[in-house]
Amino acid sequence: MRCRILGLLMLAAVAFPASAAEPRYGPCRAERTRDGNTAELRCGEELVAVRLARVATPANGEAGHDETRRALHALLRGRELYIAFATPGRPTLDRDGTLLAYLYDSAGQNMNVAMIALGWGAYAAADEGDPLAPRFRAAELEARAEQRALWTIWTYAGD
Repeated sequence: MRCRILGLLMLAAVAFPASAAEPRYGPCRAERTRDGNTAELRCGEELVAVRLARVATPANGEAGHDETRRALHALLRGRELYIAFATPGRPTLDRDGTLLAYLYDSAGQNMNVAMIALGWGAYAAADEGDPLAPRFRAAELEARAEQRALWTIWTYAGD
């Protein structure tokens, strides 16, 4: 079933404009958010579960979990979204079988980085050479410095 969905997504989706650094597939619309870094997207006729690559958010039962889910819902709601695989050109599934990807809106804004910049998650560092690492690190540093959203909780918890 998962392979069929990924195959249909790759074949039926319209690629984002060629100026993008990696192929992007869509358009899609968010239907539901499962937690602070996982959403179900409607891409044509298919429903695709997507986990935001490089975004760490509180797990179920942890402080901030419900707030991050609502924040992701608010961020994605009403946007035309495009999927870029975490490994360019190759769909990757996480341990739960969810597509690991970056989401972009129609203006090209990276929703993964936006969640970090808003303070609703932490950067889950990648291997050396990740081209988005500087953007993620800068977004997290700014959110921490300005005590945005969860950084008030995380800062006090670490003291």
